[in-house]
Amino acid sequence: MPISVQAHPFSLEECQTFEQVLRDDPEYRQKLQDAQARGEHRLFAAHFNGKRVAIALIGKNQPRLDWMVVHPATRGRGVGKDFVRLIGQALGEDLTLPAHCQQG
Repeated sequence: MPISVQAHPFSLEECQTFEQVLRDDPEYRQKLQDAQARGEHRLFAAHFNGKRVAIALIGKNQPRLDWMVVHPATRGRGVGKDFVRLIGQALGEDLTLPAHCQQG
């Protein structure tokens, strides 16, 4: 599945546009709003056919993935793996993943 990655402005209005991606993960709606209020992250989205299919929060001063949510309809298709790789390309460096995501 070819996806594209785009950084998005981190505003309350922008956060509200991710409702469809977060529909099955309501706890991340609050996490997104909390992160927006703190201003410590960058917001990235994966797009497929003009629609947002994933969202990720990346540390503002370091390339560290805080969390990522993939839309339920696209899970199990490699979107998350491609998304992480493409964010790294956009940033010009590999992302550091949370410990529970590390592959050994």
